[in-house]
Amino acid sequence: MIATALKYVTGFLNKEIKLQYGLDSNPVLLSSLINPDGTVTENIENKLILSLINIEHETTVNTTQQFHATGNNSFNRKAPPVCLNLYLLASANYDSKNYTEALKMISTLIGIFQANPYLNKENDPDMPVSIDLLRFEIFNLPIKELSHIWSGIGAKYVPSIIYKVRMLTIQEGQITEQIPGVGGVGGAANT
Repeated sequence: MIATALKYVTGFLNKEIKLQYGLDSNPVLLSSLINPDGTVTENIENKLILSLINIEHETTVNTTQQFHATGNNSFNRKAPPVCLNLYLLASANYDSKNYTEALKMISTLIGIFQANPYLNKENDPDMPVSIDLLRFEIFNLPIKELSHIWSGIGAKYVPSIIYKVRMLTIQEGQITEQIPGVGGVGGAANT
């Protein structure tokens, strides 16, 4: 589900940026900046890179057990859904000769999310069926914390912004229990 959501966001941004600038190739890539072995990821030069940097469990949503009638005087119980917020780092990974292009791309991304602060099936019919709604909020970090993130990634700073993407709901729909319905009072029909 996380991969589906982030691939969708990447595709949405590519569509918008290509339309805005008349580009043929995709300017946005869903990727890490650095491989786990510490080497720089290949083929990410002069691109706007989207990287997942954190997953947060959303606890303010009511996620009680869900009961659904089956139609034969019983109920199925499902585990509550898991609601997640995704922290997405958008990095303009352009070489120093294209620094102004990096700034332009970050500004374009900010403008797209300003014009589209949320995405759903009504405002974008290309949204995957498994996703109901995604909201985009700029996530501000103090310089020191931002420095820690870039150190943790193992990369040099490039123009970037972090978005909090609310709220991905994961509900597999697996039935955890079947509960029989309640019969008549006293077990006999009233006459």
